Amino acid sequence: MNIHFAHPMYLWALLGLIIPLWMHFYHRKAAKVLYYSDLSWLEKIHQEGKGLKQIQKIWLLLARLISLIFLILGFANPLGPLTFRKSTQPNLILYVDNSPAQVLAARKAFLAKSTSLPTSPNGQAHLFFNDFESQDFEPKAWPKISELWNQRGPGLEPIKASQIMTHARQIAEENQQEPLLYWFSNFPKNKTLPSFPNKGSCVLQMFPGINSDNVFVDSVYLSNKFIRPNTSYELIVRLKNGGTQAANKRQISLYLNDFMMATQSVTLAPAESSELRFPFSLTKSGVYRAKLLSDDPVAFDNSFYFMLQSSAARKIYVIGNPQNLEKVFEKEEFFEFKSIQASEILPAHLPEDAFVCLVGVEDRTATDWKALNTWVSQGHSLAIIPNNSPNEAILQDINRFLAGTGKQLASTSTSELPIQQVSSRQSFFQEILAKKSLKNAAKLWTSKPLWEWNPGNETLISWMNGKPFLEKINVGQGTVFLFSSHVLAPQDGFNKHGLFLPVWHEMVLSSGMSPVLHKRISSQGIEIKASADFVYQSSEKSLLNWRKQGKNFIPEQNWLGKSWLCRIPQAMMQDLRSGANGFIEAQVGGKTIATLALNYPKEFSQLATYSKKELEEHYADQKQVSISQEVPTGLGEDNPRTSWALYCFGLALFFFLVEMALVLWNSRSSRTSSVNR
Repeated sequence: MNIHFAHPMYLWALLGLIIPLWMHFYHRKAAKVLYYSDLSWLEKIHQEGKGLKQIQKIWLLLARLISLIFLILGFANPLGPLTFRKSTQPNLILYVDNSPAQVLAARKAFLAKSTSLPTSPNGQAHLFFNDFESQDFEPKAWPKISELWNQRGPGLEPIKASQIMTHARQIAEENQQEPLLYWFSNFPKNKTLPSFPNKGSCVLQMFPGINSDNVFVDSVYLSNKFIRPNTSYELIVRLKNGGTQAANKRQISLYLNDFMMATQSVTLAPAESSELRFPFSLTKSGVYRAKLLSDDPVAFDNSFYFMLQSSAARKIYVIGNPQNLEKVFEKEEFFEFKSIQASEILPAHLPEDAFVCLVGVEDRTATDWKALNTWVSQGHSLAIIPNNSPNEAILQDINRFLAGTGKQLASTSTSELPIQQVSSRQSFFQEILAKKSLKNAAKLWTSKPLWEWNPGNETLISWMNGKPFLEKINVGQGTVFLFSSHVLAPQDGFNKHGLFLPVWHEMVLSSGMSPVLHKRISSQGIEIKASADFVYQSSEKSLLNWRKQGKNFIPEQNWLGKSWLCRIPQAMMQDLRSGANGFIEAQVGGKTIATLALNYPKEFSQLATYSKKELEEHYADQKQVSISQEVPTGLGEDNPRTSWALYCFGLALFFFLVEMALVLWNSRSSRTSSVNR
């Protein structure tokens, strides 16, 4: 029986039934002995059976209790079906897309849409938001659905249609009914429209679109990869208008540690991008909290947070004969050059920020290659230079090292080949070729290849036959710069070329830690690395806490061995005042181990949405999908429920009258059985 109460708090009054029960049993206490001088007075007492009196008292008590019970139930207003036949109505499922763009940028429209829901408490539906996995799967009445809707903050990852339909099929199988899905969303154009199966029905409910400009930060980077204190640099900010109207002279301001450094204006058409350059300098080494503020009407993404840090000296460790490589770095104070032994290539012996160069592959064992693979996969950089043409066994070891990258090295008997001219369109060479002193540095040279492989997307320098001379290969989270000739040999053409020194500098600097640090909020989680000296003790003692604007949050987290993988806490996502973006201090035991600068994903800043006409054209061939503006009254009701309050009040009155009748009857019986004096 599906019954609920409109005002369940009144049910607490049922505890008051203890009072009449207590009074009843209190007055049944044991009789006292009274002494009379003359027993003749007792001869005329009317003798009445004790059992009859007890029965009368029990009926009086029951009538009083039942009257009170129905009176309390009437105030609680029980709601239930008029009949109890099995439901034949399709199972109703509501999915509400509560993305930040919808909840934060257009919250008024988001809340107004909930007023189109039926107000009758008789209907019910399954309700899901973007945090699909954390919600219960029980149907809810319309008043509860409206309450949850109005309290809901932004969620990250939109639910896939397949997830909703999978759950809908499970409900249908349990109840032998077809599902009916109401999909509430603004249907942004930067997301693929959902597809629905043929079984069941789906009604698309559109949120009103946001007709405004919206300037947001697409990316930030520096004019130089290496930042020294008290030196002027430029912060390059790429901006985009994700709105539906033109942004006219919107102000963008740069702040360092809450001090405004510069302000510029930008004018952008919808979907147009532009770059601004902000000059800055860091007066001392360390980490600076930086943010970019814009003044467009869509405020939730108007603050972009990032960290700026002065660069530490880059460590270059060479395994093998460095030959003249040391001279490449000796004139720059921010390079620290060191030659190490093969025994030191174990990951535990190498610093986190080192750039390792392996000169010669002949004397490396399978254990060495395995250790190097582990170290590179953790996010580090390695350059590999062959000394001689490798044999088959060496090639097998290297190919195992490169397993998963799609690269297969093979020996080659090719003689010297010329190099193709490098292109300034490659980001790797843009800064190098922009320098006036290197105008003629892109002239060709010749070298002798020692092995070869098929080129990939990040081939930096190529031979004339199309094979790579230098390629950047991703291994796990790290990078391998692979040369195909012995570039350190005096007779090699690259060794004498003007690009030799800047290419090595660029490889080392580009693989270092970025001076600009920030993260995008992701439903997949945010990884926070522990310091090198951190010792994980237990999940309780090594619990990671987030502190933001004086508030503490405990994210869902997993320890990965050297880092935590954390998910954005729901309490932070529901905070409509500050949201989930901003500066976060990650703490263990009250000690800050990292500071994060979190920002919303770029796709949430895109305001362009599909119109009703576009949706109708897209789903024209899918008869199970329809588009509607309002939710019909009575939706979710198969066996309508009604209020039983009047019935409860009527029964309370009836039993109250029964109680009064019993009282009158008892008092009349007492008068007829009184002592005859």
